Amino acid sequence: MPRRLILIGSLSIILSLVISSAVESVVLLPVGSFAIVPGDSSVTFSVPDNRGGFTGRTTKITGRIVVEPRQNGEEYIASVDAMIDTSSITTGDGKRDASMRSTFLKTGEFPHMTFKGTMNAHPGLAVRPFAATVHGQLTIRDVTRDAEFPTMVTALAREFLADSETTVRMADYGIPYPRAFIFVARDPVTVTLHIRAQQP
Repeated sequence: MPRRLILIGSLSIILSLVISSAVESVVLLPVGSFAIVPGDSSVTFSVPDNRGGFTGRTTKITGRIVVEPRQNGEEYIASVDAMIDTSSITTGDGKRDASMRSTFLKTGEFPHMTFKGTMNAHPGLAVRPFAATVHGQLTIRDVTRDAEFPTMVTALAREFLADSETTVRMADYGIPYPRAFIFVARDPVTVTLHIRAQQP
């Protein structure tokens, strides 16, 4: 075989290996620091009681998520630091809201719920929503407990959308069960989150 053909063949093999290695190390998801967008993010609390239950909701969520790739983009780790304005939670009933803020959440003394933790995922090509696991510490009033919940994440050009549902027990955080006349709330409370985090 002519030396020129051997040389061309060798160069082709080397070039294909370089390209393959580069493709394998490509970071597919946006990385860096992302700010949680209040208004576009929301938390809904569904509280069961003996008469059908009620819901509370707020869009005043702030915080920051920092995303970084691991293992050449095969895994992604995110640090999460989020805060909910407890005085902004509304249930559609003014008297119940006033009682919730003064007696149950004590918003004057504890104006925020906070969550600090990490999220890890193996999104593959991330061409569609992918599953992630969030674990960390949730603080309500003056009680902090470990929390873990599954999340579905959608990656866009410069932002992430995350949707999650978990349960929280009021008794675990020292919150008395709300009651009014024949209505008595009970555990667990279902918490539904929609988070939009965007790069500046």
